[in-house]
Amino acid sequence: MKKRKSPAYRPKKTGSGLRSFLVTLLGSAAIALLGAGVWQLLDPVEYQPPLAPLTSSPLGPPEADALGGDGGSPASPPPEDGASSDVTFQPPEGSGGSSQSSGDGNADVTFQNPQVPEGEWLSSSYFDDALFVGDSITEGIKLYDVMNNATVLSSTGVNLDSLYTKDAVTLADGSKVPILEASKNYSPGKIYLMMGVNSLLSDEESFRTAYARVVDTLTSQHPDAILYIQSILPVTADYEKRQNAVADNAKIDRYNEILKELAAEKQVYYLNVAEVFKDADGCLPNSASPKDGIHFGSSWYRKWFDYLRSHGVTE
Repeated sequence: MKKRKSPAYRPKKTGSGLRSFLVTLLGSAAIALLGAGVWQLLDPVEYQPPLAPLTSSPLGPPEADALGGDGGSPASPPPEDGASSDVTFQPPEGSGGSSQSSGDGNADVTFQNPQVPEGEWLSSSYFDDALFVGDSITEGIKLYDVMNNATVLSSTGVNLDSLYTKDAVTLADGSKVPILEASKNYSPGKIYLMMGVNSLLSDEESFRTAYARVVDTLTSQHPDAILYIQSILPVTADYEKRQNAVADNAKIDRYNEILKELAAEKQVYYLNVAEVFKDADGCLPNSASPKDGIHFGSSWYRKWFDYLRSHGVTE
């Protein structure tokens, strides 16, 4: 009677465990990359700090040439299909109260009512030639990486006067110049101007005069650019209670009315960004800025730029 042979012992190949690990690792990486790609398509607006200006340049920082670029803004994701706004506003020669309808049911934008209404969602590429000018709130665009295809000229603590005097922008040669000196070295298609509570220490007439000067400077530097005056953002209720508070929200609302009137006078656009920052009491929620009552985190920057992407004009 033949004895059954016991099964032969076959040791596992030493490389099989490593192969399984590598396959699992590569599969996980592929899934992660796919997820990241989908997220970028859904929400492609991010920000990287711009290069400092050298001399006049077609679209954005001239140092892009030294890096092999074309002198324009940093590359941005392709625009989403159908993402554009048909809110139009072409100022006629001379003065007047003419207006053009947006064509999609939105209120007209006129010299008397320069506030831009909500429109269609703008493509990320709309901001390829955008220049943001402002103080510490605008400076946060760089801190929180909100978008990579816009240029930001800003500095903490600047006001309407020190935009001309504070050396805030570093040039390629290492020297520094004020923001409104640096701004002439760019050729933006859109300019977004926002100044905050640092500019509210003056009385209303002085504020209007100083703000008008900034608008005149930017429009003279870039006569073909679309210029948006953005509203001053609200502060928290806790901030209003401080003895050293620069302004409360009632004062901010009054000064925003001045900005809207100024936009009509200067025939530029007004963006009421403050409306998406206000709670039921007209304040910035305390949870948005628990430390100083003025500055806020990345999720609120996203609210800001979502507002900009749904409130824009094309000319």
